[in-house]
Amino acid sequence: MFFNTATEELDSYYPIRPECQADAPMTRFKARVGKTLSPRRWNAAFTQDGHLDIAGVLRRIQRGGIHPTIKGAVWEFLLGCFDPNSTTDERNEVRERRREQYAAWKALCQNMVPAVGSGKFITTPIVTDDGHPVEDNNGAVSNGGPMDQREFQWKLVLSQIGLDVVRTDRTLVYYEDEANQAKLWDILAVYAWVDKDIGYVQGMNDICSPMVILLEHEADAFWCFERAMRRLRENFRCTTSSMGVQSQLGTLSQIIKAIDPKLHQHLEELDGGEYLFAIRMLMVLFRREFSLVDAMYLWEVMWAMEYNPNTYALYEESREGSTSNGEANKMNNKLLKQYGKFERKNVQTGVADQRSALAVFLVASVLEKKNKQLLREAQGMDDVVQILGEITGNLDAKKALKEALKIHKKYLSKAKKPIQLPQIQPSQSIFSVKHEMEGTIFAPALEGMKHVKSEDGVMLTKPFLDVCKLIIPVIEKFGAAMALVKSDIGGNVTRLETKYLSNPTKYDHLYSMVQEEVDAKTAKGSSSCTNGLLWLTRAMDFLVELFRNLLQHQDWAMSQACTDSYTKTLKQWHGWLASSSFTVAMKLAPDRKKFLDVVAGSGDINSDIEKFCSSFSPFLEENHKFLASVGMDALKAS
Repeated sequence: MFFNTATEELDSYYPIRPECQADAPMTRFKARVGKTLSPRRWNAAFTQDGHLDIAGVLRRIQRGGIHPTIKGAVWEFLLGCFDPNSTTDERNEVRERRREQYAAWKALCQNMVPAVGSGKFITTPIVTDDGHPVEDNNGAVSNGGPMDQREFQWKLVLSQIGLDVVRTDRTLVYYEDEANQAKLWDILAVYAWVDKDIGYVQGMNDICSPMVILLEHEADAFWCFERAMRRLRENFRCTTSSMGVQSQLGTLSQIIKAIDPKLHQHLEELDGGEYLFAIRMLMVLFRREFSLVDAMYLWEVMWAMEYNPNTYALYEESREGSTSNGEANKMNNKLLKQYGKFERKNVQTGVADQRSALAVFLVASVLEKKNKQLLREAQGMDDVVQILGEITGNLDAKKALKEALKIHKKYLSKAKKPIQLPQIQPSQSIFSVKHEMEGTIFAPALEGMKHVKSEDGVMLTKPFLDVCKLIIPVIEKFGAAMALVKSDIGGNVTRLETKYLSNPTKYDHLYSMVQEEVDAKTAKGSSSCTNGLLWLTRAMDFLVELFRNLLQHQDWAMSQACTDSYTKTLKQWHGWLASSSFTVAMKLAPDRKKFLDVVAGSGDINSDIEKFCSSFSPFLEENHKFLASVGMDALKAS
């Protein structure tokens, strides 16, 4: 039965656990008669032998989304699982062949790890970092012999997939059933094995989950996910020097620079020119910003708008006799109607670049929506992240898509040619000119540390903050790799300094402002000075650990030193967004030798780094001890 109104009826298809309903994002999408693709309209779109009128289906989806009862079936066409010009019998043959292929891959994985296909899943490591099976793994590993690198890397990631599965859509009643969680884990585990190039990366679980919910047969859900990843997988590609999503971030930067140069300049001045704050939105297609119903509506309308009738033929490389390419070359009006409106515009203007996907323009529409607030209130990247975080549950998908299309049209009119992206390379502009300095760049901070404590051993606010500020020039020498750290330190120093200046006598001692907030029960607020001191201390922990790595591991590349330091300090406290942003940022780390040459000046850099680490660490330890004493040392990022 189709319905006219209520969002409640839509939500009933994907029920939320009672204890989670208060915190779940509000659903805004409503299925509407005459606009939403209904089961009746869907069935009527097929000819007697099964050919699909894809042009009519696309028009209806773009107007009002898809009814929940047919979402899975329609998605298979939108994502290129099936050719709309095929017959029902041909599609049944393709489906059966794919199910057999999935069963074969799954059996292979099960032979290596019996937990695959067992209805259970793994959340603890089954192999050590040096390739040995973990004892007492409850039979998770059957192959105790030597493993090749591919098998080792696959087994290594299975526990991470399990941990991500536990966190995936945990507000839904659907995932209260362990069998459904195991279904998601199995699909991701098999995909990680099949995709030898990229494997599994955190965030893929958010893309896969709706397919698992919508498509009952596990193999069908796998192939739907695999097709979705054809569109998205390059964002998850990670090398020693870059992460795939940087390409789309670069496109986003170009778009904002063209349509809103004032906002772009403001973001660059806040060290946000890399647009790392947009990573989550692009990698998981706004899954965290919308309710499940709204996210699925957003996806299907985007896929309908981006639809290309040649997709199936391009994906099926072994398929012979496809007429799609020939028809595409003719590009007549009839064929153009088989394209989604966004892709049609790209075809007509000659833009054929995956980096200019509709999702990028959707992020641009969010930035434009928050334009005034960003210009008025954002003083650092932490403010940008917080402001954009406010859209969660408060964004209308339909309006956002409409604005994205407007921005796309505006951008094309300004660009007047296909997007030409510069190659994104590790930032090395700081090395073009080497300035000779008296002593090392650490010298001012070393001098400042002598005054951090009073004669009776109390931590003083201004001297401590001054030392933190004096480290910022060191951070700047890292370029874009440390933009987030620099912004975090600078923003928290400013917060604490503002409080101190409001009453220097009252807040002379560093912990006085924290104690005041603890007593007033305001310490846990995101804008509290307690929160500022905690994250400032953690950021400095990271830097001290990084400097120690540079001393103790002379053979490590800068990116390795940064990543190891992050893993040991900040990572445990960061959520998905911050962790992903840091992963990308670390790829931009400068050359180690050139960095040390620049910061050395005329002094002994190794000696000064050692002095800084040994002298500053006790201050950080004292901060942690105090924060722990008032119950504030274990707060995590949201």
